[in-house]
Amino acid sequence: MTNTITLWGAGTLRAHRVHWALHELNLDYRCEPIQSRSGETLTATYTALNPKQKIPFLQDGEFGLSESAAILNYLFASYGDAAEVYLPQTEQQRARSDEWCYFIMTELDAHSLYIIRRHGDLSAIYGEAPVAVASAEQYFLKQMAAVAPRIEAADPYLFGDRLGVADILLTTCLDWALMCDFFIDAGCHTYRERTTARPAYAASLAANAVAGN
Repeated sequence: MTNTITLWGAGTLRAHRVHWALHELNLDYRCEPIQSRSGETLTATYTALNPKQKIPFLQDGEFGLSESAAILNYLFASYGDAAEVYLPQTEQQRARSDEWCYFIMTELDAHSLYIIRRHGDLSAIYGEAPVAVASAEQYFLKQMAAVAPRIEAADPYLFGDRLGVADILLTTCLDWALMCDFFIDAGCHTYRERTTARPAYAASLAANAVAGN
């Protein structure tokens, strides 16, 4: 257990990833529930911590880190117990985990779901782009079709019997896709049912939502 961790950010799926990881690792932490587009990320105090003015942001003592996937990798590597969560033990295992994480964060999150978020739900801020939104949805479905057989084969998680960073990233993207009413095939639904049944998932949803209110 540690009491040196502060998580800045709540109320978004990307912040939820970090709340989930912290709960999986049974870490005590303090949350500063600042939210996107609220003006809270633009303050001088927060900008001094994170010049990107984005959430989430993690402080662990004197160490600060942004980007949800990087934060998850840091937390698992620093505080994870290999008997409880998946921690790559070889260079090839690390490379395979990275492959999944980079795929999820680029092809599913940034190139697909966030384009839809920016130019759909947030079009009043970022502008309407219906062609880009439609293209992003088709791209998401294409990428999911490519990896669906591997997800369906997860037993029960992507790398065996312990939840890993890639599982948290993938599940939150599946959550996001379902919020957009995208088609998710039965095998991926079954995989998501397993990951979201974990107690830490429910606890982190509550922490993210309560902190964000």
